[in-house]
Amino acid sequence: MIIALIGDDFIKNELMEKAIREKLGKDKTLDFRYGFVNWPDEPFISGEEVKEYVGREDDVLKVTADAEIVVTQLAPITYRVISSSPKLKIIGCCRGGPVNVNIRAATEKGIPVINTPGRNVVATAEFTVSMILCLLKRILPAHFNLKEGVWRGDFYKFEKCGEEIFGKKVGIVGFGRIGKKVCKILLSLGASVVVYDPYVNEEVIIEAGARPVDLKTLLKESQIVTLHARLTDENYKLIGEKEISFMQPGSYIINVARGGLLDYDALYSALKNGKLAGAALDTYDPEPPSPDSPLLKLDNVVLTPHIGGSSKKTALNGINMLVEDISRYLQGEIPENCVNPEVFEGNKTGR
Repeated sequence: MIIALIGDDFIKNELMEKAIREKLGKDKTLDFRYGFVNWPDEPFISGEEVKEYVGREDDVLKVTADAEIVVTQLAPITYRVISSSPKLKIIGCCRGGPVNVNIRAATEKGIPVINTPGRNVVATAEFTVSMILCLLKRILPAHFNLKEGVWRGDFYKFEKCGEEIFGKKVGIVGFGRIGKKVCKILLSLGASVVVYDPYVNEEVIIEAGARPVDLKTLLKESQIVTLHARLTDENYKLIGEKEISFMQPGSYIINVARGGLLDYDALYSALKNGKLAGAALDTYDPEPPSPDSPLLKLDNVVLTPHIGGSSKKTALNGINMLVEDISRYLQGEIPENCVNPEVFEGNKTGR
């Protein structure tokens, strides 16, 4: 069996091969082909056919042409790649949203595409709460000032001292796996939580200990707003100038989801004029942000380079999820995480 691995410096080829050999090696003769994309050193890009990918189509073709299985995180798996790989049986994409794979082309060829929803839930939820704490506790300015030899005792003055999550009302926009985990952590810290997600049953939100509300109510009531929705054409710049105007003076906004959910020009204005007390951003539109972005000049912003979902456990979770589903497929079962299950219609098995 020929398996094409197109890894990067997070989902590494050697980790994928090790997991596959441990799961399948006893029963299969495995022949690996290796590709590599230079991520995260090279940021991903988007095209008309596939999005958020890294690497060149021609390089992908060199390792997929005779492969039966392709496993990657970010390589562009385009119509050309799929149609030029006649032996291809299954595509594994090690991410929650496999937007770098042409799902339509795979479906037309009857090829299942498996993904790894939830692989980074804990990492992203922990990161989100860490960002909130950094903002409220003034951790970063205190750290960098002290590194420069400046003792900021004035951060103990009432006007400048930090705040607590305990007793705050936090609004969560998007209540998928990550939003639910963030909610659980925040409740354990003594916050109250309101949620906006028109795609989630209100009973699910209530059972999680939160209160379902519309977006305007969430923005008006919350002292902290954190975004966890998946970006779509419909919710691009979901939070813009109008929505920010609804927010409480002195409130905070966190974006560890996708940059396109938030209008960054409107955000800058609100941070600059004091409408908002601060923001914590891990994602941007575009990425990376321009070195001339005015957001980079503000003192009331915590900025990180889209690392919210990164952890060693995230990488291993994703790899193991894919390997388990590949094994299910090879045993004649339908994979648990398949984004185009219609390829199995009329079949009870995965082959």
